[in-house]
Amino acid sequence: MRNTVQQATLPKRRSIFRHPFTSFILLGVFLIALQVIAIATDGLWPKTSVINGFATVIIYAIVGFGFSFLLGYAGLASLGTAGFVGLGAYFVAYFLKEGMPGIPYLLVMVLALAVSLLMGLAVGFISLRIEGIFLAIVTLGISEVFYQLFNSWMPVTGGPNGARINVYPIFQRTLGMSSGDSKRAFYMLLVVIMVALMMLTYNMGKSKTGRAMLAMKNSSSAAQAMGISLLKYRLLAFLLSTAYAVFAGVLFMSYNRSTLPTNYTIMLSLNILAAVLIGGSRSLLGTFVGSFIVFGMTPILFQNINFLNENAWLINVIIGAIIILIVMFYPGGLVQLLVSVKQSLSKKKVPAAIADEFASSAEHEITQSAPKMAEISQMRAEMAKNLSALLSKSKADSSSGHGQAPKDSLPDDVILRLNNLSMQFGGLRAVSELSFDVKRGEIFGLIGPNGAGKTTVFNCITQFYKSTGGEILYRHRSGQVLSLNHFQVHEIISKGIVRTFQNVEVIGELSILENLLVAAHHQYRCNLLQEAFNTPKVKEEEQRLRERALQVLEYCGLTPLKDVPPVGQPYGVLKRVELARTLMVGANLIILDEPAAGLNDQETLELTQLIHDIQRDFDVTIFLVEHDMGLVMNLCDHICAISFGKKLAYGTPSEIQQDKAVQEAYLGMNDVAEGEGV
Repeated sequence: MRNTVQQATLPKRRSIFRHPFTSFILLGVFLIALQVIAIATDGLWPKTSVINGFATVIIYAIVGFGFSFLLGYAGLASLGTAGFVGLGAYFVAYFLKEGMPGIPYLLVMVLALAVSLLMGLAVGFISLRIEGIFLAIVTLGISEVFYQLFNSWMPVTGGPNGARINVYPIFQRTLGMSSGDSKRAFYMLLVVIMVALMMLTYNMGKSKTGRAMLAMKNSSSAAQAMGISLLKYRLLAFLLSTAYAVFAGVLFMSYNRSTLPTNYTIMLSLNILAAVLIGGSRSLLGTFVGSFIVFGMTPILFQNINFLNENAWLINVIIGAIIILIVMFYPGGLVQLLVSVKQSLSKKKVPAAIADEFASSAEHEITQSAPKMAEISQMRAEMAKNLSALLSKSKADSSSGHGQAPKDSLPDDVILRLNNLSMQFGGLRAVSELSFDVKRGEIFGLIGPNGAGKTTVFNCITQFYKSTGGEILYRHRSGQVLSLNHFQVHEIISKGIVRTFQNVEVIGELSILENLLVAAHHQYRCNLLQEAFNTPKVKEEEQRLRERALQVLEYCGLTPLKDVPPVGQPYGVLKRVELARTLMVGANLIILDEPAAGLNDQETLELTQLIHDIQRDFDVTIFLVEHDMGLVMNLCDHICAISFGKKLAYGTPSEIQQDKAVQEAYLGMNDVAEGEGV
């Protein structure tokens, strides 16, 4: 079970040049160098139009960085970006125009960002009710509202004639520099701001916030089960996107000193969307390149080509063709192209013997032969001694007074009680007055024919469904008894309850290791600001949870695959990933929905052993639904059989096997009668 793969891989060289921030800084140095050369050559090269073109690229790249939170991380489509960019521009134009009191520029910027947060909240709440193309249409309407305001509100925006400010903020307005020097200085400030935002955005994307948004994008059900609030992170995605857009609008007006309503039509939103798609929806350098292709090619590359100047329509055709080719062949953007090239080159560099050793080692780790299962179980018991101590530190927090029930409402040996649970969908009664107890430390099974209501019971326990009747009582590890009916779905995990799903729900855009970190989401304590600056506390917290996740992966035999995404892995591996996620939580009660579904006989035997070992080594209660009766009868201490949402029988496996009502539900009345006559 030890990670033999580490010995087979080539040693990694640690270098400052491999850090992603290095590429951001080098980009900034290049952009500033252009301005320095322009100053040194007195504008001969690069020309002012080229510098202005790069300034435009920088500004819209900043918009794209914020848009990546929406599209790349949260998976939300918005066409209202142009309106927010215009809001920032006109905000500056109004408060810095002649005749207004001398409001400090930084205060104007802060006020603009405050307004953007309010607008982001409003749009974020709208996104909770609609998704996909409908959300795009609604945000398109919002952008049109902004455009009409910019075009018609003459006293504030100047109407069709636009707005302008006479002096550059900070450098000319405050420091008294000349207009030309102020513009050059502001360009350099734009570069510094862009590089800083790239760093902050990168940190947030690699933090628990970025992983939570990706989990929400890939599987909202798994995200909520892992303690991620859809409300919180959808709102946060819109807040970040609108803040970046408004801030970019402030910079646009500050640099260009004039603007028109026609700058903020739907075409701007579509161009920003295209820039992000071209570069890669989560790639910061890619977004800059995409912004260059969409916004910078004309002023920077094509301005001196007479033929293109005489046939300006060809420029749009060229840009459109580039977009079509990239999206068709590399839908992940330019970053996907670079990754594929890098992978093809790395395959040539790694010796075949090492690659073969990795493959064979991974196969050995994931699929073990039957004679070794007892040995593996014993090795898990040894590993669990250290892992149990680590997981005990991750145990769910003590429950607050919210949702508490009297302590004597549950016997001491009972962890979960369903008391007359009912669930009705319109005229369909999926669960009807179902009652049973699950004892602490046991493996409990819920069985029944297809459509009996088993998964509905799980959904009611974990609050994916709000039951229409009855009560669900749960004993927290602190000894408090909680009524789960009073909690939201994303709060359940913090009470010590975690679940898997009938259809495997993994986060395909994250590695298997990162999937486990998503399961530890509720254990992170650092806030967004700390994550953005990657403070020592964030690093310590991340390192601690990564070390714990690596030990959980080793326990489950998944170490060789820790850095690969789960997409494309065998079904047996995906089932283990889900079990590893439940271990990462440090839960009291693990709920497994058909854990052996889709597995072959060997994989089922291995999974059965793993479930047994988890219960033995970590003293958890396991509550499972399963159609494989061999697994259920071999694993479970007690079983409840249901049919059409009603309880048929409750007892030990042998008692359930002999129960006539269960036999009738599974085999039918005639088959039972024939069996009795034999």
